[in-house]
Formats: sequence, structure tokens, C-alpha cells
Amino acid sequence: MTPQPTDKNKDKPSILKSTREAKGFTLEIVHEATKIPMDALRAIEEGYSVRILSPFYYRGFIKIYAEFLGLDVGETYKQYGLDQTPKPTSSVTVSAKASRREVRPNVSLKQTQGAVSSVFKPKTLKFILKLAGALLVLLLLFKMGGCIASHIHKKVVLPKKQVVQVFKHESVQIPSEDNKVEVAVRAVKDTFLRVKTDGNVVFETTLRKGSMESWSADKRIELSGRDIEQLDMEVNGKHVGSLGGGERRIKKVLITQEGLTVKK
Repeated sequence: MTPQPTDKNKDKPSILKSTREAKGFTLEIVHEATKIPMDALRAIEEGYSVRILSPFYYRGFIKIYAEFLGLDVGETYKQYGLDQTPKPTSSVTVSAKASRREVRPNVSLKQTQGAVSSVFKPKTLKFILKLAGALLVLLLLFKMGGCIASHIHKKVVLPKKQVVQVFKHESVQIPSEDNKVEVAVRAVKDTFLRVKTDGNVVFETTLRKGSMESWSADKRIELSGRDIEQLDMEVNGKHVGSLGGGERRIKKVLITQEGLTVKK
């Protein structure tokens, strides 16, 4: 899982990193607030690519990170060499609750009074200033309420396609394009997972919520454990989502160059 520098970003300063440092945030703070994995945050900031960070997650994480810092998503996409309009197969919808922008009036109260006093009468000016002040207070209260609710829940709504696409078939045809068997998983809850690649156990522990892991093999990969039907999966380079809802219990998943097979 060794990161490699990308051609587009390796010589450019990261607007995400510089903005984070200017605001005095550490990577741990960003991780806790957005639930973006630490290795993904480092890769995005330093301009590196990570094998498990597919285009689907890469674009979504950049949008979540930019909105958390109060940056323009379109401009951030441009710095990372991404089009502002995503392809239909990898569209990302992120809740506006991830934004942490501060409300600052463009013109101070004294400047407003000086500019308007020459046009309006004192009574009219007083009424306008009271109305503007009331609107500003309401806006500040609305923003504060959103921030408080976000801190209470401490989570960001991730792209909808991570969970809405559910396969309940016993097998799914997902042919490999490079004669390799590959799988990447993301835990939506703490999940005990055991992984075999070509018959050898390479992973056997609890995958914590929000963590991502990936494996590759020549012929086959076997996944087993508890609650594996709720893992968000990418197989042979294609995002498939989870394999079933709460009513479906899966004991083992077999992944080959042809696709995946579910065993109850």
C-alpha cells in the first residue's frame, strides 16, 4: 500500500493543507469531524495516490474536506485536476451540514450608516438598520444551530452510492481487466474480518468503522467473518456497494477474476 506521487499534484502546494494549517486544525481534528481515513487525508494533502483510494472515494473525500474548511469545491477540484461536473457513474452527493463557514458581513455597520445616511431620512435609516440587524442575528443563530447539531452527531453524510447499491444475488459477474483479483473494503461498522489470498491468511482482525483495506491475488480472495454483508466493497476495480441488508447473513464471499460469489 505504498503511496506514489501523482503527475498532476506532486509539484503543487495543497490548498487543503495550507488552509487547514492556517485555521490551526490538525489532521486528527479533520479525521474526527469528517470520518475521512487518516491515510486518505495524507494522500490527498501531499498529492499521493493510494491503491485503495479509488476515483469514487477520491472525489468524494476531496469535496467533504473542502466543504469542512469552507473552500470552494469547484476551485479545489481544479487544483487536483478534476472536472467540476463528475461522471454519472461516480456522482457524489454530500450534505451541506459539513460546511463550517463563518458568517461575516461584507460591510461594517458604520460604513453602512455613512453610505445610506445621505440618501434616506433618519427615521427610514433607523428602520432599515434594525431590519438588517434582525436578519443578521437570525442568520447567525441558524448557522450556530447547524454547527451544534453537526458536533453532536460528529459525522458527515457520505456519498449515497456507497450504501444504496445492494446486491442480493448469489453471484455477480465483475471480470478483471488485468488478470488479477482485487478487492477493497470499507467498514460501515466494526466488523471482524478474515481474508485469504490464494489460500493464505493475510488478515484476521476487527476492521474498525470508517477503516479501509485492500488485497490482491492471482486467482482468488476469500472473505469471511461477522457482518461482512454490510461492508462497502469494490471488486476488480468496480464499486459494488454492500452485499445485503440486515435480514441477510453471509458467511463467506469468494472473489475471482470472473467476479464474486456469495455463500450463506
